[in-house]
Amino acid sequence: MRLIMFNTTMGVAAGLALMLVPRFWAVASDARPPLLLVNRDRAAGGWAATFGLLGTILTSLGFVMTVWHPLAPAKDYIDTIFGEPTLILGVLLLAAAWYLARHGDSLDEDRLRAALGPASWVVFWLGIVLAWCAAAIARFNVVSSAPAEEPITGLLHDWPMIENLFFAIVLYGLAAVGCLAFPFAIRANSRIAWPLMYWAFTVSGIAFALFSAMNFYTHTGLLINLGTDGADFRW
Repeated sequence: MRLIMFNTTMGVAAGLALMLVPRFWAVASDARPPLLLVNRDRAAGGWAATFGLLGTILTSLGFVMTVWHPLAPAKDYIDTIFGEPTLILGVLLLAAAWYLARHGDSLDEDRLRAALGPASWVVFWLGIVLAWCAAAIARFNVVSSAPAEEPITGLLHDWPMIENLFFAIVLYGLAAVGCLAFPFAIRANSRIAWPLMYWAFTVSGIAFALFSAMNFYTHTGLLINLGTDGADFRW
């Protein structure tokens, strides 16, 4: 079976977006959370370019996955779980990039808060979507386990619940929490929702990016093990 798999790139881009969105708001609102790891310069140009880059990747690949279903030969339902939330996130990032590029070089907190008001509805409902995706992953064994021929993750082939719970709780669940907290986190003097969004997006984003980056190795090994007479390594 030959699969076209670009959920690796999608996962890395989505993880970076989840990490950068709360850091963007920290810079714009002059908040000082731990592990900020970005320049506190309030120029908007760099953020616009970065969101545009990530939005282009996620929108284009999310659209293809949504309408084409490239992973259907493996599981005919998994493209919906991966592709459609990615498409929504990508369009949101493109809209953010367009707004930042159009409205000057400096981040103005009050103007951004007003602009994010309507968009926060979309982010909140993306959180609802992600929450139901997480429930589906946990309830119906959507992700299941990696094939035994896949390096690293294939070692858990006989324990599918481990990878399912990782996806349901750490990846989709925490991302859903961040999206649901987003409309409240962007309000002035938000003391609970803001750190909740920051850490939910940060942990989920790091996990998404690291796991998807690792899959460049594991998916390559899987295709070689299945399609050639090459080495059948489990690591």
